[in-house]
Amino acid sequence: MGKRVTPVAKAVKQKMKYDLKDYCEMRGLSLSSFYKGYISKKAKKVLEKDGIKVA
Repeated sequence: MGKRVTPVAKAVKQKMKYDLKDYCEMRGLSLSSFYKGYISKKAKKVLEKDGIKVA
């Protein structure tokens, strides 16, 4: 069986202790794009810098 993928919102909550809305607001990221399933290059770079793995 493969490795389980953690949803971005759950990963942010575990690592940063903020919910996704507050995290996006603090980092200047688009919340609606996360809801639609799109992660931009900028968002990916910010998430990885904070220690959150994204595909």
